[in-house]
Amino acid sequence: MKKISLKRPSEPEIPTASTADIAFLLIIFFMLTTVFRTERGLKINLPGAEATERILKRRNVAHIWLDRAGKISIDDNLLDLKGVTSVMAGKFADNPDLIAEVRADRDSEYGKVNDILEALKDAGVLKITFATEFERRGG
Repeated sequence: MKKISLKRPSEPEIPTASTADIAFLLIIFFMLTTVFRTERGLKINLPGAEATERILKRRNVAHIWLDRAGKISIDDNLLDLKGVTSVMAGKFADNPDLIAEVRADRDSEYGKVNDILEALKDAGVLKITFATEFERRGG
């Protein structure tokens, strides 16, 4: 009499033969679609009115300009450090959601930037951002 051999049912497996191909394709995809940015420093264009619509959208942002000579400007008015504290304290009292945006020239002294940060702290403005130029490449 012949013995009938019963085959065990095979267990489900995940095919791993194509995983290297998939990983390689993903690497190529991300290498081709990634944009590499290089930092080149700040360029400052002193304030000029371009559009009132843009200003209305950004009413919670106060722009503080510092040029390479150390002149400080808020709302097109030249100020000293004490003036920065008083003006920003008034703006903060009117709008508690105020964000100070510091636009400093790349050639300005860091000590001046630090003095502006201290003046903002004295005025109670603790939400601070630093503006930089975003360079777009043609294509």
